[in-house]
Amino acid sequence: MLLKKVHQEVDVLGKKVAVITGASRGIGLEMAKELAAREYKVIMACRDKEKAACLAGEMINNQRTLDVEVLTVNMASLQSIKAFCVKFTGMHNRLDVLLNNAGVFCDRLQRTEDGFEMTMGVNYLGPFFMTRLLLPALQNAPAARVINVVSKAAFHAKLKLNDQLFTADTHGFKAYAASKLAQILFTIDLAEELKGTGVTVNAAYPGRVATDIWKGSSLLMKVVAPVMMRNSISAAEGAKTGIFLAASPELEGVSGKLYYFEDILEYNQACLDEQLRKKLMMRSFDAVNLPQPASLTQP
Repeated sequence: MLLKKVHQEVDVLGKKVAVITGASRGIGLEMAKELAAREYKVIMACRDKEKAACLAGEMINNQRTLDVEVLTVNMASLQSIKAFCVKFTGMHNRLDVLLNNAGVFCDRLQRTEDGFEMTMGVNYLGPFFMTRLLLPALQNAPAARVINVVSKAAFHAKLKLNDQLFTADTHGFKAYAASKLAQILFTIDLAEELKGTGVTVNAAYPGRVATDIWKGSSLLMKVVAPVMMRNSISAAEGAKTGIFLAASPELEGVSGKLYYFEDILEYNQACLDEQLRKKLMMRSFDAVNLPQPASLTQP
């Protein structure tokens, strides 16, 4: 299931290539606009291709030098993620920036195509799977960066490493916080695994951003969401942390950290639990049917 490296000519324009998931709205769209303006070749990885294509067209019409491309992916489907990665690596020989931004908050129980609880599937397992499949392309770049968009909700999370870790009948804040803790543990683990390879992995906390992720049909969300939106920053402001991690020269070689704008945030005890992290990684590889790296299988 692992993808092989594809040897092609480097983009004749010499631009850095960035993939941004969930780039058709909110902070993902703002990050796409900013990186494109900074002369990155931006691939908007979105479920709604028609909507993303319209947005990409607007960007290009406003500034014809922008290089923006749309590729379809459904982060709630491992098959769709694999198809995206195959298509991407068939078109590009390297990947300089992977921004795992797509996310959901589910106020009702939902399942992914593969039977995972939707929040954990989209926010964590989908990005985990995509990142592992795109590692060859990332390692083809001279100094690639992986950025996982997370939340401080992770600091209030608990992960139960049982057989229902990814399939539990849960939703709402409990599931959201658990998915964000899993993202941070993945960030730390992959940074450790890739030390010395030139690929860095960091987490971006954008702050409380006014996006439609908080919209829900339950009575609780109809009451809570408007309050949260009033005390939130704009999507453009929320995008700044991800942009800093993706493009700032001063972050070359920095890995395994959590940033809020340009400041490093300290991890809490759960984030630094190595035993929890290693067990989560083993279960994650099994869940997406990928072989475990030697760092997990060796005693």
